[in-house]
Amino acid sequence: ILTNGRARLLLKKGQSCFRARRKGERKRKSVRGCIVDSNLSVLNLIIVKKGEQEIPGLTDKTQPRRLGPKRASKIRKLFNLSKDDDVRQYVIRRTIAKDGDEQKNPRTK
Repeated sequence: ILTNGRARLLLKKGQSCFRARRKGERKRKSVRGCIVDSNLSVLNLIIVKKGEQEIPGLTDKTQPRRLGPKRASKIRKLFNLSKDDDVRQYVIRRTIAKDGDEQKNPRTK
């Protein structure tokens, strides 16, 4: 819908935002238009293609993954380990920094 506000549509089977429960069922729902303006508070986007210049604060730096895999087979796959290698040496743990203390790794059970 080419509007920046909301509109009430009569939706049927196969249209987005609606899943028919019965044969021939239709429902009137309120949907938002596709025009982006200042009324939106959040806009979820995915970067598909990188342009010629960097976007400051977004594409100019890389952020490491916070957590690594938990399952032993996935750790082996990530670090290209064999069955004989000890997986426990390659576990990625997150570090916790409390007020005034140095960074600590949480204990495992």
